[in-house]
Formats: sequence, structure tokens, C-alpha cells
Amino acid sequence: MFVSAPVRRRLIRWSINCLPVVLAVVALSFGWRSGPPSAAAQSGETPAAPSQFGVFDADPASLGLIPDGTALGNPPNYGAPRNVTFNVAGMNGSITDVRISFTSGNPAHTFRGDLEAVLKAPGGSPSFLLFSRTGATSATSFGSNSDLTGPYNFTDSAAGPNWWAVTATPTTPGDYRTVGAGPSATNPAATNLSAAFASVPNPNGVWTLSFRDGTSADTGAISAASLTLTTNAVVNQHTVDFNGDGKTDFAVARNTGGGPNGQLTWFVNLNGSNTTFASAWGLNGDFPTPADFDGDQKTDIAVWRADGVTVAKFFILQSATNTVRSEAFGQTGDNPTVVGDYDGDGRADIAVYRPGVTRNAPSTWFYRGSLNNPDGLVTYVPWGIAGDLPSPGDYDGDGRADFVVQRAEAGGQTRFWMNQTTAGVTSIPFGTSGDTIVPGLYDADNRTDLAVVRAVGGQLQWFVRPSTTGVVSGAPAAIWGTATDLPAPGDYDGDGRTDFAVYRASPTAGQSAFWVFGGTSGAFSVPFGQNGDYPVANFNAH
Repeated sequence: MFVSAPVRRRLIRWSINCLPVVLAVVALSFGWRSGPPSAAAQSGETPAAPSQFGVFDADPASLGLIPDGTALGNPPNYGAPRNVTFNVAGMNGSITDVRISFTSGNPAHTFRGDLEAVLKAPGGSPSFLLFSRTGATSATSFGSNSDLTGPYNFTDSAAGPNWWAVTATPTTPGDYRTVGAGPSATNPAATNLSAAFASVPNPNGVWTLSFRDGTSADTGAISAASLTLTTNAVVNQHTVDFNGDGKTDFAVARNTGGGPNGQLTWFVNLNGSNTTFASAWGLNGDFPTPADFDGDQKTDIAVWRADGVTVAKFFILQSATNTVRSEAFGQTGDNPTVVGDYDGDGRADIAVYRPGVTRNAPSTWFYRGSLNNPDGLVTYVPWGIAGDLPSPGDYDGDGRADFVVQRAEAGGQTRFWMNQTTAGVTSIPFGTSGDTIVPGLYDADNRTDLAVVRAVGGQLQWFVRPSTTGVVSGAPAAIWGTATDLPAPGDYDGDGRTDFAVYRASPTAGQSAFWVFGGTSGAFSVPFGQNGDYPVANFNAH
């Protein structure tokens, strides 16, 4: 439903003291069979935080001959590098495992003892030495004269032969640990490849595997290579990323049919691609609820249509299969903008927040988990009271959405009450009455940060409580936008951090625009949309 922030704030509020006896009544009024927390809970299974796994083959144009060393002898006289590149896209979260594989052929490289291999993250840092001068036992020795073929897979989980010690020629293909640099009188200790890249804030971009040859006369090429990354995937943070490249896209919804129930059409500008598309989906008055419901790392176009019990529905266009999914869920008066991954399987679950009706009456979160739930049981969690505002997100970084509300206190201040799936129950004073809640990953640590936007003197001031420090400055984190703009936060520059962003409607029939202040990109604007459009990224502003 296209409603202004002040109206949205009136939609929904509780007291931590009001959990009790209305659970059965709430469940019956919801009109569904209610069960225990989930099928996983029934079996005693605890779902792990989701991990995201991606295999990226080398850019074919980057494969080829390794330039020969410049002279015979030691220390090495390295030639120019052969930089094999991997274009990584669509990965979310912090890196937990790195594996690199290569094959030498066309021709196979002779004399592995003069080769050095270094893996580099996007931008060249951090970098990590896979091996160098294999088998050298002194500063002047040449090392192993074994030829190469492959594939050779470097992984921290390898339990096979030691790369340094293998003497067969060609070197036996298989899994190896990284072993650092020579020379060494004994085999160097195995080193940890994954730990070297754990601090990379955004795994997306161009990775490089750089080979250098240290002496002349022995040559060869790299004919194939692949990079495998595993991340602790970020729970869906409503990034509105329709092509899975890790960047929020510019998207608006428009009533193209006219009238109160006219056809709703989504117009999308895929960020950085010069590609736009339109999709007729939903009716005017529906709530946009974009999220990754099918687990393909792409946002699905989705709406929720309010109506009576068993009649209100989610309508989802699943990007993985281009199929339609509709599910009866919720009822008029619910807030469906709390969709998220509540069971930690990497897919967003349909969900609604039902505010208490009378003063201090309990509010309830309902969701239907997609993990081991073949019967489609609905889980309900009482959290909040009438007047609270929901603030969905994964605040403890365990890959599961938490139950969080903002509550007004005396003096115009507010407090966030948090029921976190791993970190438990806590409350944090933050914000003031009248703020718009804009949760996101502002410090890129895989945990949702508390954040609000406040109109002051005709401008929008953004206040953020970073989860890394928990320290809130008295000054705003950013002053960005005007009081009439709609907040549209997202990761527009793909650096893994939520950017300060607004949508500014044209006062006439002219071009509207997204205005972004990114952590990496700085300030920029993208003209898109027209007066009367709704910026889809605003659906996560409460």
C-alpha cells in the first residue's frame, strides 16, 4: 500500500510485560492451524546460519602462457605475471572459506620450483601466497623440478599429500594445503587460506590469481582455474537486488491502470547495467514486499493484498523459475513489510506483524517457515504492544531474522525491544518519537544496525547505531535528503554497506530521481520514475 511514513507509523506498538494468555485467541483469530515454533524445532534440529556457496571460473581471456623468468639463477629473476581473473558477483556476507584451483596445460609448465602463485582479493588487498619456490632448501637452490598438470585444488580442508614434499612428476593432481614461501630446510608449515580473506568487507569484484616464473628456460601455461567462495550469507536485508549482483537496483511501482484498484507496474533500472524492464504485478493499494523467497540470491517481485482471514494473500513472482506463487496469509490491519528469513535457510519467509488493537494489547509476529515445514505450519511470536513499530532484521548475525520493535517512552525518546534468536532479549534506548526506522547493514559486519531518519529544519538527518561498536554519536551519521523525500536505503554501490538514499519525486510531470550517498561511491543521483511513483526500497522504512 502506498502510504506516507506518518501514516505507516500509525499502523503499528507493546510492553514486554504483556506476553500472556491471548496466544490461543490470537491463533484462532488468525484462521490457521498453529503449531510449535517450526518443524525444525519439533525434531530438535537447530538451523545453522545460512551459507552462500559460489564457484567462479576464470575469465578465459586471462588464461594463457606464464611469461618466462628473465634469467637463469637464484635469487629469482621474475618475469611479468600471468594474472588469471575471476569475476565474482551475487555473493553476500563475510567470507568463511576460500578454495582455488588451477590446471597447467597448453603447454604444461615444467619445473614447478621456479613458480610463485598469489591470490588477491578485489582491489589487490588482502593477498595471500599459495606457494613459492617449492622444494627450495636454501637461498640459491632451485627447488622441485617436477612438471605440472592438474587440476590442483588449494583448500584449508585438504588432508592429502604435502605440496612441498611431493616429488612425482608431473606433480600429482589433487587437494593441497597452502604452504607459504621457501627456502626452507624442512617443509614449511601449512598456512590458512580462508583466514587471510575473512576481513574482506565485500566478496564481489575481480579476484586475481597471479603466477610469476622465477628463472628462464622452463615455460608453461595456465589452461583452467576456478575460485570457490563460501560466505556467512546475510539474511535478506531488503536490498531490492533483482539480478543478484550485490547492488540495490532503482525500482518504482506505478499505478498504470488508474483508479483505486488499477494495475500496478514495477519499473526497474538494473544498477550499473543500462538495462531497464517493467513487470505488471499487483494492484494499486497492495503492499510491495520484495525479498528473495526462492533462495536464488535475487529479489523476487512480490506484493501482499489485505483482506479478511484466509483471503489476504502474498503474490510472488519467483525469479528462479519465473513462476507465480500465491499464499493466503494474514488479514486486514496486518503489516507485511516484515518478510524475512526467520528460520535461517537462506530464503525469505512470508510474514506479517499484527499490532495490538487496544492500549497495551500484545502485538504478534506470524511467519510461515520454509525450512523442513512440508505442512506449512505457521509460527507466531508475541512481541510488541499496540503503538510499537516493527524493525525487522538480523541483529545478532546468526542468519535468522529477529523480532524487534521500537516503543515510545516519556519525553519523546524511544527504546528498541529486541527478541533475538541467538543473542536473546535486550532493549536499547535509541531515537525519538516521529522518527522513521530504516534498519540496514550500515557497517557491513553481517548484523543489522539500528537506524532512524529524522526531519529537522526541512532536511533528513540519519542516525545509526553501529552493531560493531554500539556507540551512537550525538551528531547525525549523515544529513541527506529533504523532508518531502522518501527514504530508500539500500546497498547501491555494492560494498556490503547500506547507503543513505532517498527518492525525490518531481513536483511536476518531469523526471524523479534517486539520490544516494554511498560509503564507497560518495554522492550521486540517478533520474528514474515520475511524480506519483512509489520507490520500492521504501517498503523497509517503518
